[in-house]
Amino acid sequence: MPRGWPYATADLRPGFNEVAARARTPAPSPETWVTHPLDLDIGEVADGYHLMVRSISLSAKHLLFEFAFVPERTEGAEVWLNMSYDADIPTSQDYVGAGDNVQYARPSLKARYAWFDFFRSDYEWIVHVDWGGSGQPDSDYLRNRIARLTFDLKTGEAQVEK
Repeated sequence: MPRGWPYATADLRPGFNEVAARARTPAPSPETWVTHPLDLDIGEVADGYHLMVRSISLSAKHLLFEFAFVPERTEGAEVWLNMSYDADIPTSQDYVGAGDNVQYARPSLKARYAWFDFFRSDYEWIVHVDWGGSGQPDSDYLRNRIARLTFDLKTGEAQVEK
């Protein structure tokens, strides 16, 4: 997996390389994917734009997050994905992304949950986390979070908390 930003940001602007495709299979192996369709509305992330989580796909090594903006992003629109990713058993925060996809390292097969925190495109959440100590976000991070998506890595169930 290509190395990227060392934190959980997926602050993706147009112009990144494409990432892996998805396919349904019962058990993940290094080359197979299990796709969990979600179609969840996270909320307004920029004036007039809502973020939709289309699906989360898993392989033995990767987690692929697929999203879209509604309405579709117009040329020159100041809107992009701005999210933090973590899991109950921490994993690499490196990512690769393009268009409407972000691919991360999959959390350990022993992990149960992954979660994604979403912010407005113009908010810099990364400066509101105690990276040198507890790793916990501060009150400004929590106040500016639009929503949290909790994803059950075992069942594929997802819950949005706003």
